[in-house]
Amino acid sequence: MIPLRHLLTITLGLLFAAAPASRLSAQEAPPAETIIETITFDVDDGKLYAPLQEAADTLGWLVTCDPAARTLLVNGVVVEKNLRRQLLDGTELISGEGLTAAGAQVNLHPSGQSATVTAGERQFTLLRAEKRVEVSLGEQRLRAWQGGRLVLETNISSGRNGRTPAGSFRAGPFKSRRHRSSRYHNAPMPWSVQINGHIFIHGFTSVPSYPASHGCVRMPLNKGNPARFFYEWVDRGTPVVVTPVPPTPKKSRTSSTASSL
Repeated sequence: MIPLRHLLTITLGLLFAAAPASRLSAQEAPPAETIIETITFDVDDGKLYAPLQEAADTLGWLVTCDPAARTLLVNGVVVEKNLRRQLLDGTELISGEGLTAAGAQVNLHPSGQSATVTAGERQFTLLRAEKRVEVSLGEQRLRAWQGGRLVLETNISSGRNGRTPAGSFRAGPFKSRRHRSSRYHNAPMPWSVQINGHIFIHGFTSVPSYPASHGCVRMPLNKGNPARFFYEWVDRGTPVVVTPVPPTPKKSRTSSTASSL
């Protein structure tokens, strides 16, 4: 039989030995911080938008649509259209004000570049990411990203006979909703964004799948109006990279000789 004092010594030793392990296990699994890259628009300076479904899933909210009343309910609350936006692929966006209206607490950081969104015990950080644009002359496509998120992809029509220069530029400084060409018969150039001297990205009624302009980059005015979306989204100073048409591979003399035999 083990004396009582020995039993107490053994029991206390086991308890003290186990205690540090339990404290360590609690420290090893802190709650992961959820970061959602925000989408911003030049025309809505200072507003941070989050993809609605991502935000709702993180906060544990239900999103429902009432087609009859043409309303969107977030967490059981109607969120008005002026508190929302849409990407051209149909992704619904909600502003910080919209999240507040639905019951979240939104704390904008002093820098204006991020915000903490809290609802009950759930929380995420809205983080403003950098914008960039790529115009592919070979594909006749424009793609725009904010952080890692593709916010716009559309067909374009660049300058025929290589009139659109390739290179690295920045959007602006000139932007205009209703610009007209000073070179080509006062032609309308709605939703114009300057990228290089007289070269603009702008809307146009005819956007074929091949180079057709005098040098500007045409964007469609239909199919959700990518030209308007781009104008409202892009900031002055946003990097714009125009990639050239890849060179056509030349046939080697050996293959030419072989084919003639």
